[in-house]
Amino acid sequence: MGHWLNDKIQRTYFSLVLLFIGVVFAPGDGVATEESILIEDVTSDQGVHGLRATFHLQASRDAIWTLLTDYDRFKETFKGIRHIEIIDEDDRSARVRYTIKAWILTFEYTLQRDYVRPYELITWRRTGGDFRVISGAWMILPGPREDLHQIVYESYVDVGFLIPTKLVRNRAAQELEKTILRIRERLAAG
Repeated sequence: MGHWLNDKIQRTYFSLVLLFIGVVFAPGDGVATEESILIEDVTSDQGVHGLRATFHLQASRDAIWTLLTDYDRFKETFKGIRHIEIIDEDDRSARVRYTIKAWILTFEYTLQRDYVRPYELITWRRTGGDFRVISGAWMILPGPREDLHQIVYESYVDVGFLIPTKLVRNRAAQELEKTILRIRERLAAG
């Protein structure tokens, strides 16, 4: 009984120390939090591997939404796109055909982009073309201030053929970080 109680006290103490360290060293509401980009590996409910990025954008919700749905200017932000064709679009969704260049290969696919909650949530899924699965979402969430929004981006891709997963993940994470920086630049420029 004494050993069990001592072990429980030690675990509780260790947990409190970890909590204290987390609170002391957690970034505050300053620049570090606003500029940081957290990219993590995720897996969809269907078992498809992907990436999730969580970051902040300093802009109005309207400006962020416009940037994410302005297909005429997509190639300025999303550099891998070689050609984009809007098949149809209304205030609830868009069906868009993309031609992209990845490494030395060119791929074409069509995405159904649904404006699930306008100015808050866009989801997409592959409806045709190359790759087995493409799905994801942009979420625009409230941030610590009215002009600072937390953004969560998720993307899941199954290319349908064997390629080194770690190589693809590392390359995708690097490109995602560059894309986020371009988004910030475009929003800052107005």
